[in-house]
Amino acid sequence: MSDSNRSGKRPRVHVIYEYGQDYRPYSSSFLRLIRPLTHPMAQSHVDATFGLDYNGEPVDLVIIDRLWRYDVSLPLVQELVNRIRLKGIRIVYALDDNYFDLPFFEDSRPVSEILPVVSFLLHQADVVLVTTPALRQRLLEYNPNIHILPNQLDERLLVPRFPSDRDLRMDQKRIVIGYMGTFTHDRDFMLVLPALKSIHQRYPGQIEFQIVGVVNKEQTKQELQELPVRYVYPRHEEHEYPLFMLWFTGHIHWDIGISPVVNTPFNDCKSDIKFLDYASIGAAGIYSSSPAYSATVHHRQNGWLAENTPAAWEEALETLIYDPALRLNLIQDAGRYLYTQRTLAQRGTDWVALLKSLC
Repeated sequence: MSDSNRSGKRPRVHVIYEYGQDYRPYSSSFLRLIRPLTHPMAQSHVDATFGLDYNGEPVDLVIIDRLWRYDVSLPLVQELVNRIRLKGIRIVYALDDNYFDLPFFEDSRPVSEILPVVSFLLHQADVVLVTTPALRQRLLEYNPNIHILPNQLDERLLVPRFPSDRDLRMDQKRIVIGYMGTFTHDRDFMLVLPALKSIHQRYPGQIEFQIVGVVNKEQTKQELQELPVRYVYPRHEEHEYPLFMLWFTGHIHWDIGISPVVNTPFNDCKSDIKFLDYASIGAAGIYSSSPAYSATVHHRQNGWLAENTPAAWEEALETLIYDPALRLNLIQDAGRYLYTQRTLAQRGTDWVALLKSLC
């Protein structure tokens, strides 16, 4: 234990966030590390600094985020760990994806080039921080000291939505179905495409599909051409996570939000972040019945869990289109859950307790 913590002082933490070629933090870094540790609930108890690297900061812990940098390599992370160890500082490795079962990687490098980096950091870390029980179970063979800290939303970035009975539009002429995510969900989208096409044919002129991100392949976009799809984008300056969430919760108005997830070992370790996102905009969510959502989503209470078949997704969509009262109930229950259990205002102290225990 460092002198600072023996004397009862605040834990000192330095976060090396993951960043791209523009040197800006990735959205996941904002969500999982930067926003929690800059929230008033944590700031009053923890001294946190943030940067692209470790430059000798006098701290108790260094948190290394995911793959650290866009040009990461095993020699780079080995040198980084050596510099931190020479200062006698504990290392926390923060991870939210199961890279060992990753079907592809977003940039041009093969997965085989990043696995040695992840494996090395897992073995070297004093503590590993993950977001789901499934991911913890998958990584235990690499490090037995793994803590789970679920994702929380920063309420300071949310434009609150509290729908009531007055918002029931029984004569509603158009239903908006939306899907938001990174540009890596082509395969997930294709899973529900037959159901979307069937719903469009059944309710001609009454359905609009809106997409934020999600699809990246031209083949997928070609498949969507027969649907009334609108691609919705924030302004360029609103792409970074804090402004994106303000834009998303302030400007997006969906009746139904969907999150199809193909059943794979990689997806089984994902978090329920889409449930939180859709709850924040007051959309009734339909989610694949998968480990990512099964612990949070209670079927027909705060969301709809659908098996990954066209018939199950079509049933879910048609039921929520036809039943606005059920949509409202799902929306209200999801909103209550978000604001009472999954915001930093409610759970920011989890970070404080964890960091104090690690120091």
